[in-house]
Amino acid sequence: MSSLFRVITVKGSHYQMGYQHGCQVSSLRHQVVAAMEARFAQLEQDGADAAFAALVEETRQVVETVDPATVALVRGLADGLELDFNRLLRYNLVAFLRDALVTHKMLNGPSDGCTTWAATGPATANGQPILAKNRDYRPEHLPLQLVVRAEPAQGYRYTFVTSAGSPGVFVAGFNEAGLAVADTHVSSTDVGPGLPAYALSMHLLEEHRSVRSALDYLQAVPRLGRNNLLLADAGGDSALFEIGHRHSAVVEAEAGLLVNTNHYRSPVMQPYFVDTDPPARRGNTFQRYQNAKEKLTGAYGRIDLTLAKQLMAVHTNGLGSLCCHPSPVSETATIAAMIFLPAQRRMLFCHGQPCQGEYHAFTLSRSKFSPRSHP
Repeated sequence: MSSLFRVITVKGSHYQMGYQHGCQVSSLRHQVVAAMEARFAQLEQDGADAAFAALVEETRQVVETVDPATVALVRGLADGLELDFNRLLRYNLVAFLRDALVTHKMLNGPSDGCTTWAATGPATANGQPILAKNRDYRPEHLPLQLVVRAEPAQGYRYTFVTSAGSPGVFVAGFNEAGLAVADTHVSSTDVGPGLPAYALSMHLLEEHRSVRSALDYLQAVPRLGRNNLLLADAGGDSALFEIGHRHSAVVEAEAGLLVNTNHYRSPVMQPYFVDTDPPARRGNTFQRYQNAKEKLTGAYGRIDLTLAKQLMAVHTNGLGSLCCHPSPVSETATIAAMIFLPAQRRMLFCHGQPCQGEYHAFTLSRSKFSPRSHP
């Protein structure tokens, strides 16, 4: 996989940031359109019906009412890419709402992977927090993958990973206050009208500096569901927020360690998880979870950046590989790795498979202000 990737900078209002994003990736427009058409074709294959169309419309109305910032971002993105706004917004909503079809009809899902973990305090070599994520996604998104430096008109500056044409914080990111967030997909029956993870993560990085403040926000806002968000901050706090539409749960670190893959761990959320991977891949979320947990536990007290890079590149027999390569039984592969050092306001980003690629460093200067009075 190529090590070349784009880095863009966006500034100003949410509309302006979306517009600048679109203009700076205009050469990728045909690939964005191809990704959109593939998503809509998949929905037809899934048998999307009137009930699904009503769910999409209700979700759109909730997002437009509750989160005008995300709507403005999508509108700017559509204008910058010269795309129809309603079609682009629908594309970015149905990617998340598809769970309502897949879990109800028991279809094979996209086998989205992603492995995340956090280590803090006594678990790390220097006592400082580390948060890491491998992004497992469709390989056609590799040339669309971006690192974005954002300077919003209000709120913290932040840096994040996304795909061209995708709004908000679509993958993972960190802000100048030292808060880092990374998501994973969880196939869930608890899906409904609310904010998708990319909107939630954008607000976390723009408005919050601590894990506890972020959790308060996540528990209070309308949520779409079907994701986990792993959080860590500069002070060494970490937590996992398991997102449902009607339900949610917080999973706390155990002795400074947290591991998260593509299932729910809490008793509250476990009943809503459905393993929709193809039969040959079924159960891989549990094997990757166990593999990462065993390796982190074995390195307890010695976890550092070098070990983090080694862990993200791990291959094993069976389904426990954290670095996943393309295969006939999976539509996805690892297309990036991210390692966050919140206390240093730093991200190490590898474009492509972490067993082969190199890491590039992105750093933000430390914030001395608290926008919107968030603690």
